[in-house]
Amino acid sequence: MDESGESTPLLSHYQRMSMVGTMTRKKTANILFFTLLLLVLLVPATILRVNNSSALQAPNGPLGPRPRTHTTLDTAALSRLKKAAVSPGGLTPQDLWKLYNLPGLNGGKGQLIAEVIDGAIPTMESDLNAYSRHFGLPACTVASGCLTIRNQGGQPIAKGSDPAEGLLDVEIMHAIAPQAKILLYYMNSDNTSIAKGPSEIINTPGLKAINMSYGFDGTGKQFAALYNNNPNHVALFGASGDDGYGQITPPSIYPGVIAVGGTVVNGTTETAWDGSGGGLSNMYAEPAYQQKYGIPQANGLRGNPDVSAVAGTPVATYELGKWQQETGTSVAAPIWTGIAALVNKPITNDLLYGLAKSQPNSFKDITSGTNGRCGFYCTARPGYDYVTGLGSPKNFVANVNALTPAQAAALSQP
Repeated sequence: MDESGESTPLLSHYQRMSMVGTMTRKKTANILFFTLLLLVLLVPATILRVNNSSALQAPNGPLGPRPRTHTTLDTAALSRLKKAAVSPGGLTPQDLWKLYNLPGLNGGKGQLIAEVIDGAIPTMESDLNAYSRHFGLPACTVASGCLTIRNQGGQPIAKGSDPAEGLLDVEIMHAIAPQAKILLYYMNSDNTSIAKGPSEIINTPGLKAINMSYGFDGTGKQFAALYNNNPNHVALFGASGDDGYGQITPPSIYPGVIAVGGTVVNGTTETAWDGSGGGLSNMYAEPAYQQKYGIPQANGLRGNPDVSAVAGTPVATYELGKWQQETGTSVAAPIWTGIAALVNKPITNDLLYGLAKSQPNSFKDITSGTNGRCGFYCTARPGYDYVTGLGSPKNFVANVNALTPAQAAALSQP
């Protein structure tokens, strides 16, 4: 929320102060002014941290408050970020390929995945291609047909206040599935628009997955049906949030969405990230896929997250002409969105939970780490847990691609 203030003129009786009193006031004021100036100069530049924050909410309008995205970057911080690193730091695409047993440069050929984000991003193509050139990925442009940009309502969308979010999402998706085509859908920045956005592209021919690295306010009950109306089984990946236990919001809480939590990587070892959003949603009953798997102590409620990927270890991205290092479930969700372009079958929650039971080596079971101080629901443990879900990808791509159509259909049965 913006804050402003204005000075108030001194009242007339203050003007009858003695000269000594006036000089004392001026000296005190000068000391205060220079102290405040020194503090301002010493405050470090805003740290770009991907989390489920409402810090960027605009004033409420006729359609409700601004949806909460996972990036805390605001436009006032952009000038300070001009001094960001000139070379990349953090995990690279090649690191992610190795970590999750992915095919690398040839992955995703002939597939289409999508990103939905509120607000246009004028530097999308230039930043994406700078990222691609550096890491040896194929170029992805509108002219080549790799990148398609559409606007909600068919009209130009205003520049977003949070461009870093969309940039990191698209770059991570491209890193995971370099040969896949990407549909970028710009939405208006209000709850209703961002809640309806995925449903407006869900029937795009050939679409495999939609990435949703954001949360929006309220229970979202009035929009839930839009996420269940999914006849082509498009994988809907929603970031579970970055504020730890209990801080889960729509769309990740919808039973029709695959909620993605976060891990921390140390070499080839992964532990639960302390910011990974998780817990039970009292708004929705435990879905059939979680009942069939037998998630522990669900008490008949929908558990979050479903799966996870790296979120607490910085990943290299190129944003607004500079290299950045990003963390958060806004990194984990597009990793899984990219993975949807690497498999030859639709990814559904039924398939995920069925595969976890029949071929548990499809996932890297995260068994240590916490996202709060609530005991059972905040602690990673063998099997499903409410911090990292079923775990991160291990042999997931190879195992899904090896399934026969009959086997996949059997796993996908509710």
